[in-house]
Amino acid sequence: MKDNSKVRKIAFVGDHLPRKCGIATFTSDLLAAVSAAHPQSQCLAVSVNDIEDGYEYPEVVRFEVEEQDLPSYLRAADFLNISNVGRGPTSGASCRS
Repeated sequence: MKDNSKVRKIAFVGDHLPRKCGIATFTSDLLAAVSAAHPQSQCLAVSVNDIEDGYEYPEVVRFEVEEQDLPSYLRAADFLNISNVGRGPTSGASCRS
């Protein structure tokens, strides 16, 4: 199957291993599967922390959000926008409105 996608960065936002919950397992597995299926794209995660000190995440987690802190979600949106995540060469989409 030929891949014509111009998207080169893909972000997954949600819980991530080693956080112990089903969503963390799902997000981690999904990121790994997409990364394997699209090796030309850079996959990264923005993980949500439920504890103050966070977790020791793998390198794929590039930004952390504090679950109960609204400004940290806005900083994550800024990070994703600066990183040009999910944008093709002509996309004007923004993660923050």
